[in-house]
Amino acid sequence: MFKSSRKRSAVSRAIAISTTLCTLILMTVFIALSNNARAAVTQTEATPVATGTSSSTGAGTTGRAMMMHTPNGVIRMTYNASNKSLMLTPNIIGLTPNSSHPLQIEQGTCASAGAAAGSATSTATTPVATATKGTTTTPSAQASPTTAATATTGLYSTTLTADATGRVQNSATITNVSTPLTASNLRAQLYTGAGTQKTALSCGDIKPYNPSSATATGTAVATSTAVATGTATGAGGNTFAAQLGPVNNPNEKSAGIAQLSVNNGTLTVQLNVRGLAPNSSHSAHIHNGTCPTIGSVLYNLGTLTADAQGNATVTKTFPNVTSIPDNKWAAQVHYGTDLSNQSQYNPIMCGTVHTGTSQPSATATP
Repeated sequence: MFKSSRKRSAVSRAIAISTTLCTLILMTVFIALSNNARAAVTQTEATPVATGTSSSTGAGTTGRAMMMHTPNGVIRMTYNASNKSLMLTPNIIGLTPNSSHPLQIEQGTCASAGAAAGSATSTATTPVATATKGTTTTPSAQASPTTAATATTGLYSTTLTADATGRVQNSATITNVSTPLTASNLRAQLYTGAGTQKTALSCGDIKPYNPSSATATGTAVATSTAVATGTATGAGGNTFAAQLGPVNNPNEKSAGIAQLSVNNGTLTVQLNVRGLAPNSSHSAHIHNGTCPTIGSVLYNLGTLTADAQGNATVTKTFPNVTSIPDNKWAAQVHYGTDLSNQSQYNPIMCGTVHTGTSQPSATATP
């Protein structure tokens, strides 16, 4: 009896010990799982969540600029019958900074413009126009020039002045205009300067301005053509527009492409240009900014020399470059190499650098 009681007591103690051990094991496992769960939560909360925006957004290691003729843009013209004046509202890019240029309304079309319109084979003897504008880039700070019509029948003129980025947005008024520009075969032509050797820089056929008509606005030839602002009245057919594009003068119908790439911290720029005057020489740069708002020179590409067919290629490398920004650089080629001379400085083509394959729209609206 006594032995049986001892056996039952031993079994009870064994069961109690086993139960205690199992409880301890289960509690240990539970505590461990709980700590892991809390650690997982803490880690998830502390880990930054990606927003989808990288610090390198807008930059790449390859870029391209489609360089097209400059200057280019749009001139809107509104005739006021009460005071016989013609108000010009230009939006033109790609001129020599702080330069002044004659603008003439002439009989004929841009396709028929030739030597009689003032073409020249060289800018070496081209008179330099005096810049009348200061260094401010605010268009509203410019005084609107008012010029009487010239004595030549059917031809009117005024002077347009570019700001520090080579852009013209200030208005101009031509007085003593007897009738609206209703006659066909009229063109607006922009020149490099005054004098008998003046060179036509850009030309646009004058058409009635109709914002809803694609044929009235024309097509721009540059990838960064400025779009004129404001609302035309169009009342009585008194509003017109001219889309400025290339002319047949030497170098003023050229175009090209700039290819950029970065490899191991070195920037390589290759320019391929066509349509230059045979055997001519031109300064070329990569500028800060875009073609409508050109900035300072970032990289000097040296001298671009055309062959007998007017084609030219140059390749330059620059160290310590990590990336190419999108829509923040511009490739520009000048008429000549003496950049202290307004006519030599004349930017004959420009292209904004893009890191993607798409380029800005080539259509501008007056």
